[in-house]
Amino acid sequence: MRKFIKGLLAFLLLVGGLSPSFASAEERAFEGETVRVGVVGPEYEELWEFVAEKAMNEEGITLEVVLLTDYNTPNEALRDGSVDMNAFQHDVFLDNWNEENDGDLVSLAYTYAVPTRIYSQEYASLEELPEGAKIAVNSAPTSLSYNLQTLEQAGLLTLADNGELLPTPSDVEENPKNLELIELDGAQIPAAVPDVDAAFIDNSFLGGTDFVPADAIYVYGDTPETINIDRVNNIAVRAEDAENPLLLKIVELFQQADVAEKITEVTNGGSIPAWELVEEAKNL
Repeated sequence: MRKFIKGLLAFLLLVGGLSPSFASAEERAFEGETVRVGVVGPEYEELWEFVAEKAMNEEGITLEVVLLTDYNTPNEALRDGSVDMNAFQHDVFLDNWNEENDGDLVSLAYTYAVPTRIYSQEYASLEELPEGAKIAVNSAPTSLSYNLQTLEQAGLLTLADNGELLPTPSDVEENPKNLELIELDGAQIPAAVPDVDAAFIDNSFLGGTDFVPADAIYVYGDTPETINIDRVNNIAVRAEDAENPLLLKIVELFQQADVAEKITEVTNGGSIPAWELVEEAKNL
């Protein structure tokens, strides 16, 4: 009997000693795996390097962050396999790219939102804008459409209800203040600020001005009630990877409180973590 008890105790100690390593192996199921993510902009490179550090420390995953220099390259890089996911666009941009390029990329998860902001050197609110005020808008089709929709939400314009996904200035039906819309490339808008009464400035170009996000005279898209889910940035993948457990693990690592804080930090408040906002908006 004494030998039996000793043997039983030895067995239990052995099992107890091995259990943590078994659990560790289960928890780090993707140890040694590598994922490449394409991003645009140095601030988002910094954000994803933070996620990469988490991926290695917590899961043993090597997350390679690939900095791309324009908005045309990331989806091509994803389609041809140069990267496994990208994180730079919203659903409208992705849908348009798929349609124009016969693509089948899909949105895997939401990351952050960049609320639309209007800035002015002269006026503290949209209500102060004078008759015939000049407003600089981004000429890129998706940005232009959202700038127009934002002005409509602010009560400055009325757009024709023609069912078009991307409204243009020709769709302006009512313009009570006779606002003059100055269409410019997004990168050119900061230099034009002294010559207009107000301007839509993308956060990525704000560094070319004296403004910070908190200086905006109008903000739209930063609450569950106003956020436009179609324009929340996403993580995109190839269609065959829509349920890839390794890539879903990267999503899990991203959608956490420490990453939310890092988003605010690296963008100076210009971008906001959006995955919880999206869920709240869907439940309204």
